[in-house]
Amino acid sequence: MDTSSAHQDREEAERLSTAVGGLADFLSRQPLTQALASLEHRLDGTDGMNVIRVAEDGQVVPELLASALTVRESLGRINDLIHACGILLVLPHILGDEERIIVRPSLGAGNDPSRPYDLETDQRIAEFKLARWRGADAMRKRQTFKDLVMLAADTSGRRAELFVIGPEPRRFLTTSTSTAAWALDRTPGALRTFTTVFGTPSMSAPSSPRQLPPTFRSPICGIFFPRPSQSSCSEMFSA
Repeated sequence: MDTSSAHQDREEAERLSTAVGGLADFLSRQPLTQALASLEHRLDGTDGMNVIRVAEDGQVVPELLASALTVRESLGRINDLIHACGILLVLPHILGDEERIIVRPSLGAGNDPSRPYDLETDQRIAEFKLARWRGADAMRKRQTFKDLVMLAADTSGRRAELFVIGPEPRRFLTTSTSTAAWALDRTPGALRTFTTVFGTPSMSAPSSPRQLPPTFRSPICGIFFPRPSQSSCSEMFSA
């Protein structure tokens, strides 16, 4: 790396550090939801002159906007970092002594056609869904069920595992009355796979594939086994 590039990288790091500090200072005063609600209430019925006072009282200044934009630009791929960390931290706990990774893992969120699973070893295939469900999780539900279907449809005979965070994905997969058709309506390829392997997609998600008996472990790391014949996995790690 040449001197100019190193200097530019240092400046970028300092700019990000300043921006993160500015955001942290704003968010430390009160939760963002409360701050926005307070601003909304104060703005109701306010004229142009008083808007300035409302913004100043709420510490909403141009520097805050600049900080938020900088952080979003620099940390826009934070989901990829979470995904990569989750995979790397759990691997030492699940890989057997003779087990080897045989395909370059997909550490970033999302798979490409050449790597259909986040993890492929000579003994297992696995997907990692590491978002916390907070309500209004329709897209997360669809993605989680789609990954479960694709794992269950695999014919290689390897162990198939789905890692999730929190109890909500387990609850959805075992108790939801949503149909497979609804869960897969945004992924036609997975819907075709489901129909070919498991039959009509009008059945509810918990009854398919094959009335799954998923196992869930700690609050941080859970494993659903798509194939009922597989034995339960021991606890990985907890919060």
